[in-house]
Amino acid sequence: MDLKDKIYLRVRMKMRKGFPGIILLLAALFCIVLPARSDSTFPEDKSGHYASNVQYTGGHGTGFILQQIRWGDHHTFERIVFEFSPDRPDGGDTLPKMRVETEFYPLRLALRLPGSDQRQEKIFTSADPFRKSRLISRVDTFEACGGGQHLSLIPARPVEFDIFTLTSPPRLVVDIIQNRMEPMREEKKLSLRTLPLFGDQVCLFLEEAADAGITPRILADKGGNVFGELGLFDDPDEVFNIRQGLSTSLGRNFDLIIRARGMMEMPAVIP
Repeated sequence: MDLKDKIYLRVRMKMRKGFPGIILLLAALFCIVLPARSDSTFPEDKSGHYASNVQYTGGHGTGFILQQIRWGDHHTFERIVFEFSPDRPDGGDTLPKMRVETEFYPLRLALRLPGSDQRQEKIFTSADPFRKSRLISRVDTFEACGGGQHLSLIPARPVEFDIFTLTSPPRLVVDIIQNRMEPMREEKKLSLRTLPLFGDQVCLFLEEAADAGITPRILADKGGNVFGELGLFDDPDEVFNIRQGLSTSLGRNFDLIIRARGMMEMPAVIP
């Protein structure tokens, strides 16, 4: 006797006992026949997914708009969702080109989005989206020089990340937990950086640093002031010699200063 025959016999027996019995049995029948509904879009098993130093490259599409940045507290972790929409109905691949990686001194998650060169004016779900966050300080957005967007997720304390993407709609998801094993690094690095940059100075700095064979970074303080950085160093003599050797227009057009900075310290306006 198969399962359907057994259920049929039990229904006949319950009908003899009255209407309530039929209702209970039909409820049990639906539990057997209908599959349980579950949200399988997010990974369930997070063990072993988190790391303090992460790199992720994905997507092949272009012409995407950064539609929204959402934050949520999931008790054991916090989640930030970057949601995109195509600029055109035939916006290419299901995900924009992206590269995400951890940077240090200061600790931040850098998001480079060459496949998304636009963003909505009101991008956050609230005026102060991270007010209740224990782990995240803010998300900085920088001027796009040469296409795409550059954002930085700034944690409030040492954390670990898990990064994955979703489609329909296209999303980049960053899950964050507090650092579980590695202690806070107490040593400081010497930063060779500019004074605050304004307007076209940001793109000019990036261009001239590339011409000098240097890979620069763009940083921001809590007040939104933007700085250019040419490198981090352990040896004071090395960084002084590099600054003295910059005879290119980079050294002439920008005031370069040297300041020590810890893992969680952002650059300051006053040198």
